[in-house]
Amino acid sequence: MKGKTIKFLPERLKQFLKSFDAIVALNDRILPLRRKLNWQIHLLKDFWGTRIWKRTTEVSTPLGFKLISGFHPAYELMRRGKFEVNEVAIIERILPKADVFIDVGANLGYYTCLASKYNKHVIAFEPQQQNLQCLMQNLVGNGYEQLVEIFPLALGAHPGLLNLYGASGPSASFVKDWAGYSSRFKQLIPVSTLDFVLGPRFADKQLIVKIDVEGAEYKVLQGAVLTISREKKPVWLLEVCLREFHPNGANPDYREIFELFWSNGYVCYTASEKPHLVESKDVDEWLAGGNNRYEGFNYVFLSREMAKDAQFVN
Repeated sequence: MKGKTIKFLPERLKQFLKSFDAIVALNDRILPLRRKLNWQIHLLKDFWGTRIWKRTTEVSTPLGFKLISGFHPAYELMRRGKFEVNEVAIIERILPKADVFIDVGANLGYYTCLASKYNKHVIAFEPQQQNLQCLMQNLVGNGYEQLVEIFPLALGAHPGLLNLYGASGPSASFVKDWAGYSSRFKQLIPVSTLDFVLGPRFADKQLIVKIDVEGAEYKVLQGAVLTISREKKPVWLLEVCLREFHPNGANPDYREIFELFWSNGYVCYTASEKPHLVESKDVDEWLAGGNNRYEGFNYVFLSREMAKDAQFVN
């Protein structure tokens, strides 16, 4: 309460309101600092678990497969079955209807093992060597090695070589300074395209493609236009951040990603507990406001028929 109104209030109430306003103002200053500090602690744990403490542990996850993993905070969530719970539920809903699971950015194989548990043929792409070793150990440990093709490379818009930045296994990126990760750590990585690797294979099969490549998803999609335009449309689970983690503000390819799928006849849903249909007006609103209106940045792109079959719509 401000201006003339406050002089009619009892003195104690005025003092309380002033104190309350001061506390709110202080909290507004402290919260960003707290978030920044928490993220710096996360980055330190990431560096420690990737560059220094390289021991791994093996657990049986609640999802029904064993997992060998290291120190990174995301791995603790995986061990407890708490990693991307909504996304896992969506994948498990669609896997019985699919023939082949393609894991782009497979990391240590959380989703690869999930699909293998359903006895699906899996093609996994993972360029980071520390992740790759855990991925292979997890396949052998679960007896899945005969179900999975592993490609120790990244995917992009065209074949070549690119620098992978960051110490992290889970969050290394082709985007320099992604999410505040230090670009002092980098390694040269071979790159191909999804279209080159798949070619005409599985033309009559139902594919699920999971892409989690820390900001480089549009490049992967540019190298997958033939796969996107297949008559039998794959289901795509895709991480698409708007402002989250991008070093230069908003994702420059945000709208283009959605338009690429819409122009090829796909519909889009949020990968949330209750998936919501995403339309062009929603993307316009999110771009104008700087954020979307739900918690999360993973989306599912699929055919209208599959959306109905998988009960995304009634």
